[in-house]
Amino acid sequence: MNAFFLKLRRLRPRHYAGGVCVLVFLLVFYGGSLNAVFSAGETPLRQLWQNLWQNAYLKRVLWFSFMQAGLSALLSVIFGILFARAVFYQHFRGKKILLRLFSLTFVLPSLAAVFGLLGVYGASGWLAQVCRFFQLNWQPDIYGLPGILLAHVFFNLPLAARLFLQSYQAVSNQQRQLAAQLGIRGWRFIRLIELPYLRQQIFPAFVLIFMLCFTSFAIVLALGGGPKYSTLEVAIYQAITFDFDLAKAALYASLQIVFCLLLFAFGNLAGKMPEGQLHQRETWLARQSSAVKFWQVFVIIVATLFIALPLGNIVAGALFSQQFFSAWQNPQLWRAMGYSFAIAPLSALISLLAATALLQFARQLNWLYLPFFARIFMNVGMLILAVPTLVLAVGLFLRLQTLDFGTAHLFVIVVICNALTALPFVIRILSVPMNNNMQYYENLCQSLDIRGWRRFRLIEWHHLAAPVKYAFALATALSLGDFTAIALFGGQDFTSLPYLLYRQLGSYRGEEAAVTAFLLLLVCAGLFLTLEKQHD
Repeated sequence: MNAFFLKLRRLRPRHYAGGVCVLVFLLVFYGGSLNAVFSAGETPLRQLWQNLWQNAYLKRVLWFSFMQAGLSALLSVIFGILFARAVFYQHFRGKKILLRLFSLTFVLPSLAAVFGLLGVYGASGWLAQVCRFFQLNWQPDIYGLPGILLAHVFFNLPLAARLFLQSYQAVSNQQRQLAAQLGIRGWRFIRLIELPYLRQQIFPAFVLIFMLCFTSFAIVLALGGGPKYSTLEVAIYQAITFDFDLAKAALYASLQIVFCLLLFAFGNLAGKMPEGQLHQRETWLARQSSAVKFWQVFVIIVATLFIALPLGNIVAGALFSQQFFSAWQNPQLWRAMGYSFAIAPLSALISLLAATALLQFARQLNWLYLPFFARIFMNVGMLILAVPTLVLAVGLFLRLQTLDFGTAHLFVIVVICNALTALPFVIRILSVPMNNNMQYYENLCQSLDIRGWRRFRLIEWHHLAAPVKYAFALATALSLGDFTAIALFGGQDFTSLPYLLYRQLGSYRGEEAAVTAFLLLLVCAGLFLTLEKQHD
C-alpha cells in the first residue's frame, strides 16, 4: 500500500488534471442524463421491470434485435471470407483501388447508403427496371428484414474482408511451399493451413459486427418499415417521439445498456482486434485450377457490383436529376450544410482533446506500473458505446428544460453527443502512438527537463502528427454522418444533412434526396482520401 501511494506522489497535476476533468465530466454527464431519464414518467421503472416479460411488444423487439444482428454478422463474416480469399489469390489491375472503394463504406453516412440501396433494390430501382425489361413477374421489396440485412452487409462486408485479408497474409511462404510439395490442395489446404489463421479472426469479427448491427439506428429506422421490424434503439426513439413515454424509454434504454455491456465484455474476451492495415509483401502462391479461378473472379465481380452500384446510384441520381441545379437554391440545403459543417469539426476537436487527456493520464499510470488503473481510464472511454446516444440526448434535454431552450442549446447537445460517439474510435487510434512516445522518450525528457508544450512540440508531435490528423478526419466523418442525436432535436430551424436526407426520403422527394446524398458522399469521400493518406 505504501508503494502504491509513493507511485501516486510521483504524479504531477499536468499529468492527470485533464484526464480527471474529462473523467468527472463523463461521470456527471452520463450519470445526470441517465438519472433524468430513469426518474421521468408516471409509471415507476421498477413496476415496468416486474412486468418486463409480460410485454409481447418488447419480446418481439428483443428477438428481432438479436436475430437481425446475428444474421447480419453471420452473412458479413461468410461473404467477407469468400471475398478476402478471392482478392488475395487473384492479381489484377485496380486491386488497390478496389480495396479503397470497399473501405469507403466505413465513413459513408448510413442514410446516404440507404438512398443508394433504394435506388438499386427499391420498388422503382435498377433491379426492378431490369425485371420489367425482361418481363419477369417479380418485384423487389427492400423494406423490412431483407433491406436491413442488405444494408448491414453492405457496411460490414468490407470490414470483415479487410480483417480476413490479414489472416491470409499471415500464412508464411514456407507453409505454402511445403503444402505444395506435399500435395495439400483444395479443401485440405483450407482446413489444415488457412483455417487455423482464420479462426483467430472469425469470432472477434463476428462479435464486432454483431455489436455494430445490434446498435444500428438509422438503417433500421429508414428500412424497418414499421414497428414489426424495430430494434431496441428504434423502440427508444418511438417511445420518446411518438408516445413521449419516458418510463418506457428508460426501460428500453436500461436493457440496451445491459446488453451492450455484455457484448462489450464478449468483445474483450474475443481478443484484440487488429488495426486493419494491410501489409504488402511478396507472397508465394501455388497455381490454382481454372474452376477455382473462375469462382474467385465471379465472387470479386459480384461483391464489387454489390458495393459499387449503390455508390454509383448516388452519383448518377444527382448528376442526372432534373432538379440538380434547382436543389442548390433550396435554403434548407444550405442551412443543413452550415450546421453539419459546423457540428462535425467541432465535435471532432472535442473528441480529440478528451481522448488526449484520458490517454495522457492512462499512459502516466502505465509508466508508474499501475496498469489496472490505466485500463479503467481506457475502458471508461470505450464504454460510451454501451449507452444509447439517443437516451443521452434526451436526459440532457430534460436536465436543461427549465432553460429557454433554443437552437444554440440544441447545437451544443448535438456537438457533445457526436463528440462522445466518436471518442472510442479516437482513443483506439491514439492509444498506441501515445504509449510508444512515453516508452521511448520519457527518460530523455526527464533528464533534459523538457515538459509541457515544448515536449509536445519538439518530441511528441513528430510521431503523433499522422495519427492525430487521421483521428480528427475520422471523427469529423463520423460526426458528419451521425443521425442519432439530430433525429430527436432536428427541425426546420435546426437541421443537418443526414436529417434533411431522412426527411426527403420520408416525403418521397427523390431528386432532392439525390443531391443531398451526393453531397454527403462527396464530402465523406474527401475525408476518406485524407484518412487513407494519413494511414498509409
